[in-house]
Amino acid sequence: MSTLEGFEGFEGFEGFEGFEGFEGFEGLGRARGSSASALIAHRDGIVGSWNRLGSTAWQSTQIAQGMPGSMGRWDNRIRQFLFESELLSSLYFTLDQTTSGSGASRTATLWHFSQTDTNPGETPPTGAWNALITMVRPTDLTLKAQLDLVNGYADLRGDRVGEILAQIAPQYTFWGSVVPLYKDRHPRTLELLNIVLRLAKYAEMNFKHALVVRRPHEYSPQVEPIIATPIHGSLPSGHSTETHAVARVLFELVTTSAGVVPASAEAIQLRTLLMAQAARIAINRTVAGVHYPVDSMAGQRLGLSIGDYFVERSTGVTGNVEVWTFDGEAYPGTQNFSGGEIYNGAGGVSVVQPYATQTAGNLAVSMSPRLNWLWTQAAAEWQ
Repeated sequence: MSTLEGFEGFEGFEGFEGFEGFEGFEGLGRARGSSASALIAHRDGIVGSWNRLGSTAWQSTQIAQGMPGSMGRWDNRIRQFLFESELLSSLYFTLDQTTSGSGASRTATLWHFSQTDTNPGETPPTGAWNALITMVRPTDLTLKAQLDLVNGYADLRGDRVGEILAQIAPQYTFWGSVVPLYKDRHPRTLELLNIVLRLAKYAEMNFKHALVVRRPHEYSPQVEPIIATPIHGSLPSGHSTETHAVARVLFELVTTSAGVVPASAEAIQLRTLLMAQAARIAINRTVAGVHYPVDSMAGQRLGLSIGDYFVERSTGVTGNVEVWTFDGEAYPGTQNFSGGEIYNGAGGVSVVQPYATQTAGNLAVSMSPRLNWLWTQAAAEWQ
């Protein structure tokens, strides 16, 4: 049984916010229903005469200011706004649509503002915008050729329908089958992964909107998807983006916190399993008939970049991130996706292909004190 069974639907922390619904704990912090009337009578019975003395038992020191300051005092829903603001304020998205001899070409880029300020969060930063990842839309000829692969995957539907349905929502149950994730033991880890998913969603949806790739069943009615097809662009695959980003971040968090040597057999096994799981979840979306293999490949490249970016923003270990371009126009129509074409799971390194190229020089990324606070809290749960 998965360690997170029954935790599906973690999206947005519903059901987890403030621990509402925890049996015997519902009234903590707020009155609900009949408890409000009970509290009125209860106060009248014990408070006595008003003297305004208060208590110094929990007010012995001034609330911390600055960053991370009082992060630990706030509800996780409030912290989510702070983390998202921190991340999105340093990101920008552009679309370059040009016309060449072969027709319209769409290229979209996600940019990061590389700061040079010495007081992040306290004074306005100075710096410059630099590319993090660029994506070029595949041609319609490539997408139509990919339909042959989509059709071939339909043979697996009977075997994988259970997985496909269980993986529609964020896949905490599946991640928890590889890494022992528990709601009560790892609340800050789950909070961190929720932010990773939100960041991945921001990136993938902007690329989907810019590149405007039709779903497979829009090219052929014979595809007949077995699940509801999302009403947004097909490339990059959101499931591939999110699962690869989570796999990258979760591996780094767990192994670094536990002091596991990156080149050890234990680390290689964990990274390989997490990446294989991410690839299988992505492939299942093609089996279901809602994605092409090229979508999964693009999503893997975006997810790995988002994962690397998030790790650096949270830890500042190296201070830089590799810059990649995924060129859909260079992607062969017959190219399948297995998960190992552009990433070596055992070695933990990205692989260059004609359609996945690395830009010379890395992107300078500064550590966020807010995100570092959350990372440190999450890391302590694995020690």
